[in-house]
Amino acid sequence: MAGRFELYFDEQKQFRFRLTGDDGATLMTSEAYDDKDTAVAGIDGIRSCASTAFIRDLTDGDDHSE
Repeated sequence: MAGRFELYFDEQKQFRFRLTGDDGATLMTSEAYDDKDTAVAGIDGIRSCASTAFIRDLTDGDDHSE
Protein backbone atom coordinates (compact mmCIF):
# COMPACT_ATOMS: atom_id res chain seq x y z
CA MET A 1 0.00 0.00 0.00
CA ALA A 2 1.56 3.26 -1.10
CA GLY A 3 -1.02 5.75 0.15
CA ARG A 4 -0.79 9.48 -0.35
CA PHE A 5 -0.60 12.55 1.84
CA GLU A 6 -2.80 15.37 0.56
CA LEU A 7 -2.20 18.91 1.80
CA TYR A 8 -5.27 21.17 1.58
CA PHE A 9 -7.13 24.16 3.07
CA ASP A 10 -10.10 23.51 5.34
CA GLU A 11 -13.21 25.73 5.49
CA GLN A 12 -11.44 28.22 7.79
CA LYS A 13 -8.48 28.50 5.35
CA GLN A 14 -6.22 26.56 7.73
CA PHE A 15 -3.76 23.99 6.41
CA ARG A 16 -4.60 20.34 6.97
CA PHE A 17 -3.42 17.06 5.55
CA ARG A 18 -5.03 13.69 5.13
CA LEU A 19 -3.61 10.26 4.42
CA THR A 20 -5.49 8.33 1.77
CA GLY A 21 -5.23 4.69 0.83
CA ASP A 22 -4.74 3.18 -2.62
CA ASP A 23 -8.51 3.22 -3.13
CA GLY A 24 -8.76 6.95 -2.27
CA ALA A 25 -10.40 6.36 1.11
CA THR A 26 -9.36 8.79 3.85
CA LEU A 27 -7.42 6.91 6.52
CA MET A 28 -6.69 9.90 8.78
CA THR A 29 -7.06 13.67 8.85
CA SER A 30 -4.75 16.04 10.68
CA GLU A 31 -5.45 18.89 13.02
CA ALA A 32 -5.45 22.42 11.59
CA TYR A 33 -2.16 24.25 11.09
CA ASP A 34 -1.55 27.98 10.66
CA ASP A 35 1.16 27.60 8.04
CA LYS A 36 2.25 25.19 5.36
CA ASP A 37 5.72 24.49 6.80
CA THR A 38 4.22 23.28 10.08
CA ALA A 39 1.71 21.08 8.26
CA VAL A 40 4.52 19.53 6.19
CA ALA A 41 6.48 18.97 9.40
CA GLY A 42 3.43 17.11 10.72
CA ILE A 43 3.50 14.86 7.67
CA ASP A 44 7.21 14.22 8.21
CA GLY A 45 6.51 13.34 11.84
CA ILE A 46 3.90 10.77 10.84
CA ARG A 47 6.26 9.30 8.26
CA SER A 48 9.13 8.97 10.70
CA CYS A 49 7.30 7.25 13.56
CA ALA A 50 4.39 5.33 12.00
CA SER A 51 6.36 2.33 10.79
CA THR A 52 7.79 1.64 14.24
CA ALA A 53 4.84 2.71 16.39
CA PHE A 54 3.40 0.19 18.83
CA ILE A 55 -0.30 -0.62 19.04
CA ARG A 56 -1.76 0.17 22.46
CA ASP A 57 -5.12 -1.54 22.96
CA LEU A 58 -7.29 0.59 25.24
CA THR A 59 -10.44 -1.47 24.70
CA ASP A 60 -9.69 -3.77 27.64
CA GLY A 61 -10.80 -6.79 25.63
CA ASP A 62 -14.22 -5.32 24.88
CA ASP A 63 -15.44 -7.15 21.77
CA HIS A 64 -18.85 -5.35 21.59
CA SER A 65 -20.65 -8.70 21.32
CA GLU A 66 -23.62 -7.83 23.53
